[in-house]
Amino acid sequence: MKEPFVNIVIVTFNTWGVTEHCVTSLLNCGYSNLKLYLVDNGSEGEDFNNFYQKNKNNKKLVFIGLKKNIGFGGGCNAALRKIKDGYIVILSNDVEVAKGWLNPMIDFMEKNPEVGACQPKVRNIKQRDYFEYAGAAGGFMDIYGFPFSRGRIFFNLEKDYGQYDDRVDVVWCSGVAIVTKKEVIDKIGYFDEIFFLYAEEADFCWRIHHAGYRLVVIPESIVYHYGTKKSVVDKTFYNHRNGLIMLIKNYSNYELIRYFPIRLFFDFIAFFYYLFGYTPNCVNLIRAYLSLFSLLPKVIQRRAELNKQKQKWGKPKFKYPLYPKSIIVEYFLKGKKTFKELISPYR
Repeated sequence: MKEPFVNIVIVTFNTWGVTEHCVTSLLNCGYSNLKLYLVDNGSEGEDFNNFYQKNKNNKKLVFIGLKKNIGFGGGCNAALRKIKDGYIVILSNDVEVAKGWLNPMIDFMEKNPEVGACQPKVRNIKQRDYFEYAGAAGGFMDIYGFPFSRGRIFFNLEKDYGQYDDRVDVVWCSGVAIVTKKEVIDKIGYFDEIFFLYAEEADFCWRIHHAGYRLVVIPESIVYHYGTKKSVVDKTFYNHRNGLIMLIKNYSNYELIRYFPIRLFFDFIAFFYYLFGYTPNCVNLIRAYLSLFSLLPKVIQRRAELNKQKQKWGKPKFKYPLYPKSIIVEYFLKGKKTFKELISPYR
């Protein structure tokens, strides 16, 4: 039987060296019916042109060159607009895929049409028996918008000894490797480019849930991830700003009234934590709120548009497994460092 067709989208910015390693692993992974969309997000230098000249005759590769960096979501959207059908994989460029990594996820989605997206297990490429920060064995989030994963809570990374080898419904699929379908994107729309970097995949997955689909982790599938080299300061700015944008967009009025003030309180505490610990992060938390205020009219417009879609889709068919407590309280005050110690609220 012929394999279902898979489109793989990879966005690169000034990192064509690691991208070439990623592409090589994809072409040798054992899945033949695929096409790779390689998006250059306004890179500087000749690396993109050199790679293009070496590979321009490869029929499995489609090159898209952008004039400037429009963010991860924007880069993905440039490729998504060109894809007409089939499965779609959003893949980080600093990934090495294992042999046969695609088959378990595609097979599962073929047999379970209610699944809108899934992700593989994400391990650290340098310590291959440990989970990697960005996704680990499935993405989760508490009711205040703070993300964590099975196998990674804040900076506590677990060794993978099979403790999370079950398929479970998740809150978000890691942007390191999201598998979805063209029909799902046709229904929910593209990535929201307002995020630019970080949290866009969580917002994307939340919309998939709103539209009535499940999100699942398939641990039989494994990818290895280098991880971001961006500064902690940049990440602080985007994480705080984008987490707030995501809540404003996706929560109902009741949920915003109930949970948003507490999220603001946690950010207030974070300000003093940064102030007495790492001053640049303190400044960038302030920047995050100033940026949020400047974007608020656009965010409110996005919220109104999504609310219209939610009315059309109706009540979600599947439970969204948001963690019903504060992950900050559970981790820092109660000392719960692993997902296994947190799972009782899910039972």
